[in-house]
Amino acid sequence: MKERELRRYQNLLTVSGLGVIAFGVWSVLKTLLVFFFNKEEFGEMPEEIWARVIMFVIIGVFLLIIFLIHLFVGLSARAEGFGKKKGYAYIVVAVLMAGISVASIVMIFFEINKTSIVELTVSLIVEATSLVVMIELLVAAFTVKKLRRELGEVQ
Repeated sequence: MKERELRRYQNLLTVSGLGVIAFGVWSVLKTLLVFFFNKEEFGEMPEEIWARVIMFVIIGVFLLIIFLIHLFVGLSARAEGFGKKKGYAYIVVAVLMAGISVASIVMIFFEINKTSIVELTVSLIVEATSLVVMIELLVAAFTVKKLRRELGEVQ
């Protein structure tokens, strides 16, 4: 019975890991789209070419870090879902990411008078979905670790 429950939560961990990776890709794409199509969000482009290059490099590094964090959490969760034992580092990062999602949801409500209702609704749906995926990942990770401990004691 516990083996079946373990397989179920391992599968949930695998799927949630893929979801985290997908949200990482979405975060990068959304930022790039806002950067290129919504100039008032980022302000005017500097005139000097060196200033533009520096700005693009900084934004690129920032987006790469965001994606790599999502990739780390997602791949670690998938590896644990496939039966490899992972530490708690990815869980700690996932908790931080869940906290950031909660903060983003709270910040959306401060933007109510500044942005269109459609944009706010879409942002709220995306952030809430991201938070749900992160919570599912955390629940599955802790349950898998607990069930492995219990099955290890029985065997």
